[in-house]
Amino acid sequence: MNILLLGGTGFIGTHVKMQRPDWNWTVVNQKNHDLTDSSQVNKIQGKFDVIIDCAGFFGGIVFNKLHPREILYRNQIINMNVCRLVDRLSPKKFVAIGSACFYPCGIDTNMTEAMIDQPGKFHSSVIYSAMSKRWLLETMRAMPVPWEYLILSNVYGPGEPLEFDRSHFVGSIINKITQADRDLHLLGTGVAVRDFLFVQDAAEAICRYCELDQATNLPTNVSTGIGTSIADMAKIMIQQVNPGLIINWGGDNKDNGVLHKVLDNSKMKQDIGYVPTTSVETGLKLTWEWINRHE
Repeated sequence: MNILLLGGTGFIGTHVKMQRPDWNWTVVNQKNHDLTDSSQVNKIQGKFDVIIDCAGFFGGIVFNKLHPREILYRNQIINMNVCRLVDRLSPKKFVAIGSACFYPCGIDTNMTEAMIDQPGKFHSSVIYSAMSKRWLLETMRAMPVPWEYLILSNVYGPGEPLEFDRSHFVGSIINKITQADRDLHLLGTGVAVRDFLFVQDAAEAICRYCELDQATNLPTNVSTGIGTSIADMAKIMIQQVNPGLIINWGGDNKDNGVLHKVLDNSKMKQDIGYVPTTSVETGLKLTWEWINRHE
């Protein structure tokens, strides 16, 4: 299969490419083609079975606070240039990677794709990321190229971003655990529940959607469908990294973010017959082993 992979050296893109080493990959990253520069995007040529879009200007909670509107502006430019590229190259399929941040906040049950269009505001901590992700979905709905819009839950694993501003929950807490002596100070109360998806499981699902004979032309949740509290994830990581630590929660409910963010994966299972198999215990162990090897 001939694939054009945008954002191919990022966390998700790297694992997608590794999942199918026999495919013919053309990888675009910031070093060879800046997707915010339309003149550079126009230089991308070729005939592709699938274009996979893993590109974007995103990070963790700290990143969102540091670059609020820039996240929206830069990603809108990337989205526009990518969609023009897809129109021009006309692949057999366009697969874009989204995230659960663009579901309306206030949902207290597992999120189904039908809830994407229900009334509601985005959570304040992710509003600009969510707006850019939503714009891309609406544009894809109007495009003639067959498409898949894959909504990933909280992805983690080897290659996890560890930079202070770029890290998400797992990378951030591992940094804090390794730097703590006895007390581990964490924000919030630990009650928030998330759907943690091991990155290799995410990559496998993405590749299987590339392999579908007929595109669904619908957004699809890619997730475990299993909720794990922030407190439980912290305990598992402490046991693996530094069992002597004592957790001190900040106690401010505002730092919990959305209290329940678990994605229903019924459509994914029906479409590609796939269920992620990596438990959080195994996934965190593999992530920590990778970090130790690359320190």
